[in-house]
This record gives sequence, C-alpha cells and structure tokens, in this order.
Amino acid sequence: MAVQRIVIGADGSPGAAKAMVWCASLAAGLGAEVIAVRSYSPIDELATSPGTDLATLAERAAARLHDEWCAPLADAGISYRSYLAEDLPVAALVRAATEELADLIVIGSHGETGWRDRILGRVASGLPHHAPCPVAIVPHGAPV
Repeated sequence: MAVQRIVIGADGSPGAAKAMVWCASLAAGLGAEVIAVRSYSPIDELATSPGTDLATLAERAAARLHDEWCAPLADAGISYRSYLAEDLPVAALVRAATEELADLIVIGSHGETGWRDRILGRVASGLPHHAPCPVAIVPHGAPV
C-alpha cells in the first residue's frame, strides 16, 4: 500500500508537536501530501479572547495552525494543507480522512485523564474504532 495522503491531528499540545515532526519525516520519505486538521470550537476560543468577533477568532486559529503548528511540515518542504474543523476531534479526523481519501491518520498521544486515557489519550483510544484507514499514534515519550 502506497501512502500518498496523510491526515494529521493538530491541537498545539506537546504530543501533537512530536507527531507533526514525525509525520514530516515520514511524508518526506514517502513524498506524501499532509492535511493538518484542527478540531475547533469558537466557544473555547472566545473564552481566551473575550470581546473578539467569531470571524477574527477563526482567522487567528487558522493562522496559528498553518503558520505555527505546521512549521515542521513547511521546514521539511512537505506539500501540506491545513484547516479548522468545527467538530469534536475524532469526528473531525474521520471526516477529513474520508473526504481526502487519506491513506493514514497520524496523531500524538499525550493522555491526560483516566487510566486508559492516561496511556493513550481520548482521541488516540477512540479514533482507531472509527477511522477509514490505518492510524499511527506517536507516543508521548517517543524520540523524534
């Protein structure tokens, strides 16, 4: 199976940053295109910037995703696109992978709550059950 298109989850966490670096290396070796997806909630963004209109919040979030969080892809010369998905993380990644005909989904593990979630993370433990393609989970402690 040739991997030509990779969807990666980006949330700004240290685990996602490690996954982005790993994905950049993988995509460079395969010549694959990467689609970075950020699950986005205007309500969450509004809490960090009260009084800002929703369009401005979305523009800022999209710019941060594309310019900051995807920097390892740009630095590696990888062909990539990025977009905000106003949905829960698992649903956003599944939809993106389905619509983009992705060959692989990459996410970082950073687990924060619960025993199983502490090991994998909520998205990492739920995504493989719904994904239309293989899922690579970059462990929190993995060297990159």
